[in-house]
Amino acid sequence: MAMLIAGGCGFVGLALAESLLGDGQTVVLFDINPVPAAAARRFDQLSGQWTAVKGDVRDREALAAAMTEHAVSGAFYGAALTSGAAREHANPEQVIEVNVLGFINLIKAAEACQVKRIINISSGAVYGSRGIDGDSALSEADGVVDPSAIYGATKFASERIGRRLAELTGIDIFSVRLSGIYGAWEIDSGARDTLSPLMQVALLARAGGVAIFDRRDRKDWTYSRHVGDALRALMAHQDRRHDLFHISSRREFSVLDFCAHLQTLYPNFSYRLAQPGEAATVNLHGDKDRPPLAVDRLADDIGYRLPTDSAADFADFTDWMQDFADFWAR
Repeated sequence: MAMLIAGGCGFVGLALAESLLGDGQTVVLFDINPVPAAAARRFDQLSGQWTAVKGDVRDREALAAAMTEHAVSGAFYGAALTSGAAREHANPEQVIEVNVLGFINLIKAAEACQVKRIINISSGAVYGSRGIDGDSALSEADGVVDPSAIYGATKFASERIGRRLAELTGIDIFSVRLSGIYGAWEIDSGARDTLSPLMQVALLARAGGVAIFDRRDRKDWTYSRHVGDALRALMAHQDRRHDLFHISSRREFSVLDFCAHLQTLYPNFSYRLAQPGEAATVNLHGDKDRPPLAVDRLADDIGYRLPTDSAADFADFTDWMQDFADFWAR
C-alpha cells in the first residue's frame, strides 16, 4: 500500500517524502510540477519506492486514478498556494481553488477509492493578527483563530471542511497546523510567493551578499526534516483523541542566529540591522512575530516531540546545501 502526497513536489511535500521513503514506504508524489533532479537522486538512495504522477489537484478524476493505480491507503494534502497580497488581489479564486477545492477533490477521490486516512496540512497563519498579540504559546483549543489574509482563511476553511467531511464520509481526516518552516527542500516552485527568511539569507550567503534586517525577529522556526518525521508519525499512529495538532519545535530563535552560523561557512557573507532610512534585504513576513505554537497535544496524544537543537538543525541544513548544490542552482 502507498502513501499519496498531494503537492508532493513542494517544500513540505519533498521533506515528507524523504521521511516516508527513509522508513521504507511506498510514496506517490502527485503534483503539477516535476520532481527536482536533486530530490530524485536523494529518494533513490532511500529504502522506499517512489512514483511521481503529474496532475492538478483541481482534477478529481486524476487524483482518483492515481489512488487506484498505486493502491493508496493514506494521503496527505500538502498542495497550497502560499499567497502574498499581490496574488490575493489579482487572483483570489486561484488560491481558493487550490487550497480549498483541491482538498475537497482529494477527499471525494479518497472516498471513491476507499482510502482510510487523510492528513490536511494547515498553517499557523490561521491565527492572523489576534494570534500575534500576546506572549503565551498558542493552543489548538484557545479559540484565537482570526486569519487576516486569504491564505490563512483558506487554511482554516480546510480544517473545518475536513472535520465535516470526516463525519459524512467515514474517512479518518484530521489537520495539522505548521509553524514557520525552514530547511532542506525549500523550493521556489511558484506556489510560495515569498521564501522563508532563513532561505533568503542562505541564498545571500551562497552569493556572498549582505543580509539587512529591519528588526531582530524571534519565532519558533521549525526544521523541515523534523516536520516530515512528525507527519509520518501521525499517519502511523492509530489511537488519537484529537483531529487538530500543532507541529512546531517550540524553540524560539532569530534568523540572525542562523546568519551567525552561515558566516562561519561563507566568510564573504555579512549581516546586520538596517541603518535609519536603509531598506532591508530580508523579508521577515511582517513587523511582529507570532508566539510559539503549543505542542502538548501532539506529545500527549501520540507521545511525539520534535527535536529542539537548532545548532544541529543549522548544521544539517548547510550540509544539505553543499550535498545538493544543484537543487539551489535552479
